[in-house]
Amino acid sequence: MKKIAVFPLIAAVALAGCGKKKPKNPSDDNSTTTTAAITSETAAATETEAVTTTSSAAVSTGSDEKTTTSPVTLPMTTAAAEPDETLLQSFYQDLKPMLSLYFEDLLEKQKGSGYMEYAFYDVTKDGVPEFIIKSGMSEADFEIKVFAEDGFDGCYQIGETYGSHTSYYYDTAANDLVFVSAMMGKMEIRYTGMEDYKLKEVNVVDKDLSSDGDLDDVIADEGLKALTYVSVYKADANSEGYSIIHHADGTEERKEGLYFEFTE
Repeated sequence: MKKIAVFPLIAAVALAGCGKKKPKNPSDDNSTTTTAAITSETAAATETEAVTTTSSAAVSTGSDEKTTTSPVTLPMTTAAAEPDETLLQSFYQDLKPMLSLYFEDLLEKQKGSGYMEYAFYDVTKDGVPEFIIKSGMSEADFEIKVFAEDGFDGCYQIGETYGSHTSYYYDTAANDLVFVSAMMGKMEIRYTGMEDYKLKEVNVVDKDLSSDGDLDDVIADEGLKALTYVSVYKADANSEGYSIIHHADGTEERKEGLYFEFTE
Protein backbone atom coordinates (compact mmCIF):
# COMPACT_ATOMS: atom_id res chain seq x y z
CA MET A 1 0.00 0.00 0.00
CA LYS A 2 1.44 3.36 -1.03
CA LYS A 3 1.99 5.97 1.63
CA ILE A 4 0.04 9.23 1.23
CA ALA A 5 1.70 12.47 2.23
CA VAL A 6 -0.85 14.72 3.90
CA PHE A 7 0.14 18.37 3.79
CA PRO A 8 -0.90 20.67 6.70
CA LEU A 9 -4.18 22.46 6.18
CA ILE A 10 -4.66 26.19 6.63
CA ALA A 11 -8.39 25.82 7.12
CA ALA A 12 -10.29 23.10 8.98
CA VAL A 13 -10.07 19.49 7.86
CA ALA A 14 -10.90 18.58 4.26
CA LEU A 15 -11.81 15.19 2.88
CA ALA A 16 -10.62 13.89 -0.47
CA GLY A 17 -13.02 13.27 -3.40
CA CYS A 18 -15.14 10.15 -3.48
CA GLY A 19 -16.05 9.42 -7.08
CA LYS A 20 -17.97 10.90 -10.00
CA LYS A 21 -21.51 9.63 -9.89
CA LYS A 22 -24.99 10.98 -9.28
CA PRO A 23 -25.36 11.64 -5.53
CA LYS A 24 -27.56 9.43 -3.40
CA ASN A 25 -29.68 12.45 -2.49
CA PRO A 26 -30.54 14.23 -5.77
CA SER A 27 -32.62 16.82 -3.90
CA ASP A 28 -29.73 17.93 -1.68
CA ASP A 29 -27.98 20.81 -3.43
CA ASN A 30 -25.47 21.02 -0.60
CA SER A 31 -24.06 17.56 -1.23
CA THR A 32 -21.43 18.84 -3.69
CA THR A 33 -18.07 20.25 -2.67
CA THR A 34 -18.33 23.77 -1.28
CA THR A 35 -15.69 24.43 1.38
CA ALA A 36 -12.47 23.12 2.84
CA ALA A 37 -14.08 22.32 6.17
CA ILE A 38 -15.78 19.18 7.35
CA THR A 39 -18.01 20.93 9.86
CA SER A 40 -21.71 20.90 10.60
CA GLU A 41 -24.11 23.02 12.60
CA THR A 42 -24.60 21.80 16.16
CA ALA A 43 -27.89 19.93 16.21
CA ALA A 44 -29.92 17.59 18.33
CA ALA A 45 -28.79 14.00 18.38
CA THR A 46 -29.28 12.21 15.02
CA GLU A 47 -30.37 15.46 13.27
CA THR A 48 -27.81 16.30 10.61
CA GLU A 49 -27.21 18.37 7.55
CA ALA A 50 -25.00 17.77 4.53
CA VAL A 51 -21.32 18.39 5.08
CA THR A 52 -18.99 18.69 2.10
CA THR A 53 -15.34 18.47 1.50
CA THR A 54 -12.60 19.82 -0.68
CA SER A 55 -11.27 18.32 -3.86
CA SER A 56 -8.34 15.95 -3.91
CA ALA A 57 -6.02 18.96 -4.23
CA ALA A 58 -6.02 19.05 -0.43
CA VAL A 59 -3.97 15.86 -0.46
CA SER A 60 -0.78 15.88 -2.50
CA THR A 61 2.04 13.48 -3.25
CA GLY A 62 4.12 15.94 -5.25
CA SER A 63 2.90 14.41 -8.49
CA ASP A 64 0.01 14.95 -10.86
CA GLU A 65 -0.69 11.22 -10.77
CA LYS A 66 -3.62 10.31 -8.51
CA THR A 67 -2.49 8.39 -5.47
CA THR A 68 -4.07 4.99 -4.99
CA THR A 69 -4.28 2.58 -2.11
CA SER A 70 -5.12 -1.10 -1.98
CA PRO A 71 -8.83 -1.89 -1.55
CA VAL A 72 -9.88 -2.37 2.05
CA THR A 73 -11.69 -5.58 2.88
CA LEU A 74 -14.62 -4.79 5.14
CA PRO A 75 -16.19 -8.09 6.21
CA MET A 76 -18.56 -6.31 8.59
CA THR A 77 -20.34 -4.54 5.73
CA THR A 78 -23.70 -5.95 4.69
CA ALA A 79 -24.93 -4.78 1.30
CA ALA A 80 -28.45 -5.12 -0.03
CA ALA A 81 -27.44 -4.18 -3.57
CA GLU A 82 -24.64 -4.77 -6.03
CA PRO A 83 -22.07 -2.01 -5.53
CA ASP A 84 -20.93 0.40 -8.22
CA GLU A 85 -17.36 -0.89 -8.57
CA THR A 86 -15.99 2.46 -9.72
CA LEU A 87 -17.58 4.26 -6.80
CA LEU A 88 -16.48 1.55 -4.38
CA GLN A 89 -12.87 1.71 -5.59
CA SER A 90 -12.93 5.49 -5.27
CA PHE A 91 -14.14 5.18 -1.68
CA TYR A 92 -11.33 2.78 -0.78
CA GLN A 93 -8.77 4.93 -2.56
CA ASP A 94 -9.66 8.06 -0.61
CA LEU A 95 -10.22 6.35 2.74
CA LYS A 96 -6.86 7.13 4.33
CA PRO A 97 -6.80 10.86 3.45
CA MET A 98 -10.40 11.26 4.62
CA LEU A 99 -9.68 9.83 8.05
CA SER A 100 -6.20 11.28 8.53
CA LEU A 101 -7.32 14.80 7.63
CA TYR A 102 -10.22 14.56 10.05
CA PHE A 103 -7.80 13.55 12.81
CA GLU A 104 -5.43 16.39 11.85
CA ASP A 105 -8.28 18.80 12.50
CA LEU A 106 -8.83 17.27 15.95
CA LEU A 107 -5.15 17.71 16.77
CA GLU A 108 -5.28 21.33 15.70
CA LYS A 109 -8.33 22.04 17.85
CA GLN A 110 -6.94 20.17 20.87
CA LYS A 111 -3.35 21.47 20.74
CA GLY A 112 -1.70 18.27 19.62
CA SER A 113 -3.74 15.66 21.47
CA GLY A 114 -6.63 13.67 20.12
CA TYR A 115 -8.70 10.48 20.31
CA MET A 116 -10.83 9.06 17.52
CA GLU A 117 -12.55 5.81 16.66
CA TYR A 118 -13.62 4.81 13.18
CA ALA A 119 -15.68 1.97 11.79
CA PHE A 120 -17.49 1.11 8.56
CA TYR A 121 -20.93 -0.14 7.69
CA ASP A 122 -23.15 -0.06 4.62
CA VAL A 123 -25.85 2.05 6.25
CA THR A 124 -27.56 2.93 2.96
CA LYS A 125 -27.42 -0.68 1.70
CA ASP A 126 -26.10 0.24 -1.73
CA GLY A 127 -22.91 -1.80 -1.57
CA VAL A 128 -20.65 1.16 -0.70
CA PRO A 129 -19.88 1.48 3.05
CA GLU A 130 -20.31 4.65 5.05
CA PHE A 131 -17.76 5.57 7.71
CA ILE A 132 -18.52 6.14 11.37
CA ILE A 133 -16.33 8.50 13.43
CA LYS A 134 -16.40 8.96 17.21
CA SER A 135 -14.34 11.76 18.73
CA GLY A 136 -14.30 14.29 21.56
CA MET A 137 -12.29 15.71 24.44
CA SER A 138 -13.37 13.00 26.88
CA GLU A 139 -15.75 10.09 27.35
CA ALA A 140 -18.38 12.50 28.65
CA ASP A 141 -18.54 14.54 25.44
CA PHE A 142 -17.79 11.95 22.74
CA GLU A 143 -20.05 12.28 19.73
CA ILE A 144 -20.57 10.01 16.73
CA LYS A 145 -20.95 11.20 13.16
CA VAL A 146 -21.70 9.10 10.09
CA PHE A 147 -20.51 10.16 6.63
CA ALA A 148 -21.28 9.00 3.09
CA GLU A 149 -19.65 9.83 -0.22
CA ASP A 150 -21.66 12.30 -2.29
CA GLY A 151 -20.87 10.88 -5.72
CA PHE A 152 -18.99 13.98 -6.83
CA ASP A 153 -15.90 15.39 -5.12
CA GLY A 154 -16.70 15.06 -1.45
CA CYS A 155 -18.54 13.41 1.40
CA TYR A 156 -21.47 14.54 3.50
CA GLN A 157 -22.73 13.84 6.97
CA ILE A 158 -25.85 11.68 7.16
CA GLY A 159 -26.13 11.11 10.90
CA GLU A 160 -25.08 12.23 14.36
CA THR A 161 -25.63 10.96 17.90
CA TYR A 162 -23.95 11.06 21.29
CA GLY A 163 -21.06 8.67 21.78
CA SER A 164 -20.41 8.40 25.51
CA HIS A 165 -19.83 4.74 26.48
CA THR A 166 -21.17 3.76 23.06
CA SER A 167 -20.23 0.81 20.84
CA TYR A 168 -21.21 -0.12 17.27
CA TYR A 169 -23.33 -3.09 16.23
CA TYR A 170 -25.64 -4.18 13.46
CA ASP A 171 -29.00 -5.90 13.64
CA THR A 172 -28.65 -9.33 12.02
CA ALA A 173 -32.35 -9.39 11.10
CA ALA A 174 -32.69 -5.97 9.48
CA ASN A 175 -29.00 -5.29 8.69
CA ASP A 176 -29.35 -1.85 10.26
CA LEU A 177 -26.70 0.04 12.22
CA VAL A 178 -27.25 -0.05 16.00
CA PHE A 179 -25.58 1.97 18.77
CA VAL A 180 -25.35 0.47 22.24
CA SER A 181 -24.54 2.53 25.34
CA ALA A 182 -23.93 0.92 28.73
CA MET A 183 -22.89 2.36 32.08
CA MET A 184 -23.56 1.66 35.77
CA GLY A 185 -25.96 -1.24 35.18
CA LYS A 186 -28.02 0.59 32.56
CA MET A 187 -28.06 -0.18 28.87
CA GLU A 188 -29.57 1.69 25.93
CA ILE A 189 -29.93 0.18 22.46
CA ARG A 190 -30.51 2.72 19.69
CA TYR A 191 -31.78 1.20 16.46
CA THR A 192 -31.37 3.29 13.31
CA GLY A 193 -32.84 3.53 9.84
CA MET A 194 -32.69 5.83 6.82
CA GLU A 195 -35.28 8.57 6.33
CA ASP A 196 -35.02 11.35 3.72
CA TYR A 197 -31.38 10.40 3.10
CA LYS A 198 -30.53 10.86 6.78
CA LEU A 199 -29.73 8.34 9.49
CA LYS A 200 -32.44 8.41 12.17
CA GLU A 201 -33.01 6.62 15.46
CA VAL A 202 -36.18 4.61 14.90
CA ASN A 203 -36.37 2.75 18.20
CA VAL A 204 -34.69 2.97 21.61
CA VAL A 205 -34.71 0.03 24.02
CA ASP A 206 -33.66 0.52 27.65
CA LYS A 207 -32.37 -2.39 29.70
CA ASP A 208 -31.58 -2.78 33.38
CA LEU A 209 -28.61 -5.12 33.43
CA SER A 210 -29.17 -6.03 37.06
CA SER A 211 -32.46 -7.67 36.12
CA ASP A 212 -32.07 -8.39 32.40
CA GLY A 213 -28.74 -10.16 32.69
CA ASP A 214 -25.23 -9.71 31.40
CA LEU A 215 -24.58 -7.20 28.62
CA ASP A 216 -23.33 -9.91 26.26
CA ASP A 217 -26.46 -11.96 26.92
CA VAL A 218 -28.69 -9.00 26.04
CA ILE A 219 -26.70 -8.35 22.86
CA ALA A 220 -27.15 -11.98 21.82
CA ASP A 221 -30.86 -11.98 22.68
CA GLU A 222 -31.37 -8.83 20.58
CA GLY A 223 -29.66 -10.45 17.58
CA LEU A 224 -26.86 -7.89 17.42
CA LYS A 225 -23.33 -8.37 16.09
CA ALA A 226 -20.37 -6.12 16.89
CA LEU A 227 -18.53 -4.13 14.23
CA THR A 228 -14.76 -4.06 14.01
CA TYR A 229 -13.45 -0.57 14.79
CA VAL A 230 -10.11 1.19 15.11
CA SER A 231 -9.18 3.61 17.90
CA VAL A 232 -6.46 6.21 17.30
CA TYR A 233 -4.83 8.07 20.20
CA LYS A 234 -2.22 10.81 20.48
CA ALA A 235 -1.45 12.06 23.99
CA ASP A 236 0.26 15.34 23.07
CA ALA A 237 2.10 17.20 20.34
CA ASN A 238 5.38 15.38 21.10
CA SER A 239 4.11 11.80 21.13
CA GLU A 240 3.88 9.52 18.09
CA GLY A 241 0.56 8.09 19.18
CA TYR A 242 -0.75 4.57 18.72
CA SER A 243 -3.78 2.76 17.35
CA ILE A 244 -5.69 -0.39 18.27
CA ILE A 245 -7.80 -2.53 15.95
CA HIS A 246 -10.72 -3.87 17.99
CA HIS A 247 -11.90 -6.92 16.09
CA ALA A 248 -15.52 -7.99 16.21
CA ASP A 249 -14.54 -11.24 17.94
CA GLY A 250 -13.14 -9.31 20.92
CA THR A 251 -9.45 -9.62 20.05
CA GLU A 252 -7.25 -6.53 19.75
CA GLU A 253 -4.23 -5.63 17.64
CA ARG A 254 -1.97 -2.68 18.49
CA LYS A 255 -0.37 -0.51 15.80
CA GLU A 256 2.32 2.04 16.57
CA GLY A 257 1.51 5.49 15.22
CA LEU A 258 -1.69 6.85 13.72
CA TYR A 259 -3.23 4.04 11.71
CA PHE A 260 -5.76 4.84 8.99
CA GLU A 261 -5.24 1.85 6.69
CA PHE A 262 -7.38 -0.80 8.33
CA THR A 263 -7.45 -4.03 6.36
CA GLU A 264 -8.52 -7.48 7.43
